Amino acid sequence: MSEATIQDSRVIRERRTDRACAQLLGLIAGITADGHLHDLEIQFLRTWLSQKQSDGERHWLQAKVASHIDHILADGVITDAERADLMAVLQSAGGTDFAETGCVTADPLAFPADDCEVVIAGNTFCLTGKFQFGSRGDCEAATAAAGGVCVGNVTRTTRYLVIGSAGATKSWKHEAYGRKIDAAMKLKENGAAIQILREEAWVSALDLNS
Repeated sequence: MSEATIQDSRVIRERRTDRACAQLLGLIAGITADGHLHDLEIQFLRTWLSQKQSDGERHWLQAKVASHIDHILADGVITDAERADLMAVLQSAGGTDFAETGCVTADPLAFPADDCEVVIAGNTFCLTGKFQFGSRGDCEAATAAAGGVCVGNVTRTTRYLVIGSAGATKSWKHEAYGRKIDAAMKLKENGAAIQILREEAWVSALDLNS
């Protein structure tokens, strides 16, 4: 396969990821606009998510939202508490707070960060977003000084994806920032050992090596 063909395939995959995410966010915005979730809206969203999965065009947010809805619908009854919880989940999946503030929250749906031991020496890191720690060059230099290696893209050999906690913009879901998270989530689903870290976990690991 030629380099040009590989590049074209990558661009196509990125466009599909962007489109899948944008469609879900638009649907969530419409469904949650009135502040209430009707049963038919919930059922429609689940049917739509199932279709996207069947078409092979999906974003990691779609899988997370579908899993949550499946849990709620398992007994065939949607309680008021479940309805309120789903509303919070959908708003979180939409990333409203993150997009407005640029701060990474602790919500496991909006940002699927792993709670794990972080070993820098001998491992490969991919950085995404902007960091409180400093410039991208500063972050890469600090990782290298602690014995790690930084790469530009998420692959099966990447051990950690680190999400910066500063200065992200509203475009994070649609551009390289969101693509790297999506790539990492799909690799995890396929058994890869990659872990997704908040900047704070990475900094703590650096401190242990200082």
